[in-house]
Amino acid sequence: MRLHPECLPCFLSTSLRAAALLDLPWDLRWRIAREVAKLAAEVPADWAPIQAGAAMQELVQRLVGGDLDPFAEVKKMANRRALELLPGLRRRLAAAPDPLEEALRLAVAGNLIDFGVSDELDLEGVLRAAEGASSHFHYADFRRALEGTRSILYIGDNTGEIVFDRLVVEELLKRGKEVTFVVRSGPALNDATLEDAEEVGLTGICRVIPSGTAMSGVFLPAAGPEFHRAFREADLVLSKGMGNFEGLSDVPGPIFFLLVAKCVPVARELGVGVGEVVFRRSRNFRPRAKAG
Repeated sequence: MRLHPECLPCFLSTSLRAAALLDLPWDLRWRIAREVAKLAAEVPADWAPIQAGAAMQELVQRLVGGDLDPFAEVKKMANRRALELLPGLRRRLAAAPDPLEEALRLAVAGNLIDFGVSDELDLEGVLRAAEGASSHFHYADFRRALEGTRSILYIGDNTGEIVFDRLVVEELLKRGKEVTFVVRSGPALNDATLEDAEEVGLTGICRVIPSGTAMSGVFLPAAGPEFHRAFREADLVLSKGMGNFEGLSDVPGPIFFLLVAKCVPVARELGVGVGEVVFRRSRNFRPRAKAG
């Protein structure tokens, strides 16, 4: 996915949110705003949004003078609040006719919730929105693609949300699949890192690897060798969230995208409305060749 003009104000907004979380002085916030706006106007139009976003993040870090993580407290809060919901989510799965489908809908509901910002979580409302989505929720395709597969590469997204992802991982494990979960190699907005995966118990149930970068999504040209090896060897890839879609939408492979189209550029790329739930094969879906 390439940059859209609407991506540019998003970069500025995100940078200023980081500055606010760090409680930076007024003059430094103005400098960040000016420098980020200048860089946003100069980035090549054929860059992926997460590629440009990483450049903005590096610029802010240079201006601030360190490797500070402005979202550190937000991420801890998100994990904690999501873990509080886990017992109720498990009861919901136990009562579902198809626990795997329910787990996937719960996972996309997690993508709808900004755990670190909302004072109150309308979980039931969010779940109704996720469960009501059908026109772009191609679960039957996923079930067919899952048949005969052994290894699943699950590319995670945000903190808090990864608690919901854990339910999908557990259901896949019950079906005899080998699951590798991917997190970011360093702070990138409120995205999950290895520390977060440990905090929510993912490292105790499956292999967890870093993407190789601190980008807010997987971008293959910048990804690390461990990720590249896992990507090549996986029978099926489950890509979660918008950042990963931005980086992988044009990549051939056995990829399914699970996300909410939260902005105009991503919705436009997917051909859906803003706010719609999407679970479907990549337009460049390529199944892995079976051995033998």
